[in-house]
Amino acid sequence: MQLTATVELVAVEGRSLLSNVECRDEAGIIGSGTHQRAIIDLDNQRLQDKAKP
Repeated sequence: MQLTATVELVAVEGRSLLSNVECRDEAGIIGSGTHQRAIIDLDNQRLQDKAKP
């Protein structure tokens, strides 16, 4: 069977991204949900300090 994944970006709030996700095969929907991501500034000094051993 062929599998299709669809992702729709539904909200951007500052550095936070929210998407709806759906996966289907030829018989119908096999899974769906939401996914939230955060954009991280890798040049952030506090983040760099935490990464030091």
